[in-house]
Amino acid sequence: MKILEVTSSAQIYYHGSSNDIKVGTILTPRNDYENDWKNTDFYWPLEKHRPNNMLSHKDSVFMVDDPDDVDLAGGATDYLLTVKPLGIIQKHDLNWSSEISMLVSNGYDVDSIEIKKAAENYWQGMPHPNESVWEYLTTRAEVLASEEY
Repeated sequence: MKILEVTSSAQIYYHGSSNDIKVGTILTPRNDYENDWKNTDFYWPLEKHRPNNMLSHKDSVFMVDDPDDVDLAGGATDYLLTVKPLGIIQKHDLNWSSEISMLVSNGYDVDSIEIKKAAENYWQGMPHPNESVWEYLTTRAEVLASEEY
């Protein structure tokens, strides 16, 4: 996999896609995001405990800073897009959503202290104590490069 080389010190972000997207295209949040993810066991707990100043998942474009994390973050792996965020950027550790999934499967209620704390840690951008997989949310992003994953 060839990765776009950048000569500046700017952070590089990646986005997975099922389609080859033309360079210069502006990515915006998907209209069907919530429908695709609403049945996961972490989506509603995260949204329920989302602070008002944080971007909702359904209103975000998702990015990672390591191309190898696209699949871990739930992105498509047909094409790897190198993108430039055009809005605010919020950083979250995906392992907190995995923690929420584990708690739900162990019978914890969405309003339990344990789930609230895991959601709070996610929204605050706290690293998970086991390991971290970072996802970045923004409102729009420009495609700088597109290549087969």
